Amino acid sequence: MAKLSAWIRGLPERHGRTTLLLLVAILVLGFGLRAYRVVEPLPTPGDDARAYYALSKALYEEQSFGGPTFDDSSDWSPGAPLLYAASFYATGGAREGTARIVELLLGLGAIVVVYLLGRRINCRPTGLLAAFAVAVYPPFIHSTGALFSEPPAIFTLPAAVLAFLWAGERERLRAWLLPGFLFGLTALIRPEYLLVGIAFAALALIRIGRKRGWKPGLAGAALVTAALLLPIVPWAVRNQIALDRTVPISTGGGKALYVGTFLPADGEYQRVKAILVRRYLDRDLDPHSQALEDVNPTPLFDRVAEERYPELPRDSALGKVGKENFSHYFGEDPVGYAAMTARKTWRMWSAGIGEAMSSTAGRVAQTLVVTLALAGLGVLGWRRRWWELAAMATPLVLVTAVGAASLAAPRRNEVLMTLIFPLAAAALSRGTAALLSRR
Repeated sequence: MAKLSAWIRGLPERHGRTTLLLLVAILVLGFGLRAYRVVEPLPTPGDDARAYYALSKALYEEQSFGGPTFDDSSDWSPGAPLLYAASFYATGGAREGTARIVELLLGLGAIVVVYLLGRRINCRPTGLLAAFAVAVYPPFIHSTGALFSEPPAIFTLPAAVLAFLWAGERERLRAWLLPGFLFGLTALIRPEYLLVGIAFAALALIRIGRKRGWKPGLAGAALVTAALLLPIVPWAVRNQIALDRTVPISTGGGKALYVGTFLPADGEYQRVKAILVRRYLDRDLDPHSQALEDVNPTPLFDRVAEERYPELPRDSALGKVGKENFSHYFGEDPVGYAAMTARKTWRMWSAGIGEAMSSTAGRVAQTLVVTLALAGLGVLGWRRRWWELAAMATPLVLVTAVGAASLAAPRRNEVLMTLIFPLAAAALSRGTAALLSRR
């Protein structure tokens, strides 16, 4: 208790009173914006939000992941439903508002973590600017109005990167357990981050190996890997029993690969859905219409899997069709397929979910921020902050590559924006400092 009191008393000295007051003001602003979305949720949250609530409710009421009436529940990652179900247990009821409050609290935590990350890679003003961006970024507020998987990962990813940089400065190898565990939680929430966690285990091996020798490096990487697997292995065991096959986290990758390689729809989910509605329901719906949004997509993808490979599980069948799509379309028109991949990547980074970031002004602002973040990576390289550069760039590169190969919806960039904002803030801070020094 005495250590905690001393740590709290030391905050003004470490961060500055003005900085702390500004951070508190940013937190109040972030709280107000998110609290509005808690009490005024999205009127049409979408297929995924309804699925995550149904999964969370089933975990609470039936102690099962989806229940007998939920088809292909394994397509959804379990991290967010487990967290929301835990909040239902804590409050004695499966209420969406309770889960949205959890999202609000995680959003406030993300503001603090991103401040610390920005301060770590550059300076206090960088941290405050990045924290302000997280507080007001429309997609973060939009996601608080429904039950998505992104809000928990918006907190755990920057926390994992920050913990990685912190562990690199500690003498005891056990410090590497923290970033490994946080990456494991992030992967349980968003499965594509399992690859990111493995990459950071390799980075830990290199960092410790160069500093202290390769035997400690191997030990540190083993600790990162063990902590990474800690939250994942129990779910993998559950999947082995429930699905009778090895599935580390979820089975949704097959559908994402099928959608992302479907050249006639330009690899876009809503356009693929519209084509399937026309094919199987004989209805011609606009890809961005509410009527299409109201159509349940599960039976449509079931039909694709059953027609092509009825002997395989649904996700395996869709994944096989996706591989065939790639072979067919890339072999037939490699230039067109490469152009589609470029457009998918552009769509992933040039917009965000919600009306604000889908508008022209929103797209311009999004593109500007991402461009500044690239400049921020350049600033870290210019200052020879190689480990900060590697830690910030690795998730951005790997998740972008996953999106380019499969489904690259704007939602995929949402979690990564917690790294984009500190980088963009670092570029602005350095640019401003250079201009002031010249004057």
